[in-house]
Amino acid sequence: MEDGYKATGVQITLEVMESRFWGIVAQPNDTDCSAVEGVCPLRCDSVDIDCYVIDNNGFVLISKQRNDAGRFFGEIDGSVMTTLIRMGMFKRVSLFDYQAMCKMNSHSVSSARPLLSPFYGLASALKWFLSNFLLFLLEFNICGFWHTEHFADASAHKKKGDILQPCDTEYPSFVYEPSVKETNSIIKCGRCQKMFVVQQIPESNLLMLVIQADCDCSRQYGPITMEPKEVKYIL
Repeated sequence: MEDGYKATGVQITLEVMESRFWGIVAQPNDTDCSAVEGVCPLRCDSVDIDCYVIDNNGFVLISKQRNDAGRFFGEIDGSVMTTLIRMGMFKRVSLFDYQAMCKMNSHSVSSARPLLSPFYGLASALKWFLSNFLLFLLEFNICGFWHTEHFADASAHKKKGDILQPCDTEYPSFVYEPSVKETNSIIKCGRCQKMFVVQQIPESNLLMLVIQADCDCSRQYGPITMEPKEVKYIL
């Protein structure tokens, strides 16, 4: 490379990373717990706690539940994610997709619109015919168009799908505030309290979360999803 600069790196599998992580965070049985309040020694494989490693956008890398990997943490535990946002450790950012496709709302067209032009009904019918005719040509082999068995297959296999139209959508994203290196809190959820601790993993964009597992806050805090919403413009 030019100017003597070189780049090196290492690639490891998720299984190896998980194995190393669980080994590092497990406190040995002979740990000195004389100055520690609470559970000690502490291990992530305990049924009393849940441990997560998430990235700076809140997506799970490591969890005791393997199917949590790749999911947004707010969908798994809305109570903790809501608290982290309130505490300023994560901030919400709105992103926009200007090339999205949305389901067409059949009730979005005003019933008075046909009165504006006498040709509106004819134009709509022609547009519907052309769009369905093009879909018909794409589904069938034009060379064998005149064979009657194709019509039988069409009636047997044709599926009704949602009509989509171009639209703009807005969806949330969450970004970690690196000035907050560590924090903890207690969430009151009816008859129980959920305690959690979160700490940045040094020299990385990752965070480690340790959460009390025996308190369910799903009734008080719903999941935080990243579902996009259509942007409605007022003209």
